[in-house]
Amino acid sequence: MDLENEVLKFLKDMARKEEELEYLVINMFKPQLESKGVKLGKIKREYFVDDVDVLRIGYIFPIMYYEDDGKIYLFVSKNYADYSSIEQMLVREKFLKKKFGKDVSMYLVAFTIPKKYYDLANKLGIIVISQNVIE
Repeated sequence: MDLENEVLKFLKDMARKEEELEYLVINMFKPQLESKGVKLGKIKREYFVDDVDVLRIGYIFPIMYYEDDGKIYLFVSKNYADYSSIEQMLVREKFLKKKFGKDVSMYLVAFTIPKKYYDLANKLGIIVISQNVIE
């Protein structure tokens, strides 16, 4: 197998592992999410092409979400959440609102998040589910 095929195989394997890790983090917080009315069995991860020019036409990104009763529930799942996690959430929220014209509830699920980012996320309307809020 040549180097190009090896790299391609590695990247595909990493993408699969990334998805598995996202679902693992979500499932670790099952009781907390269910207590907020989240229906875990409906969460799916799909790749969307930006066709509404939120980032750039043609840009592709994965989104974990589900739709229920005319509302979209958006999830970003991280081991460690920081500013980039919040930014990722806001970009996806903007995309979903622009594409589907529906309200979006945002959930940032992380094992650890610094307090300053926890506070920022809350100010921005993001529901944070975390095991550790650190200084």
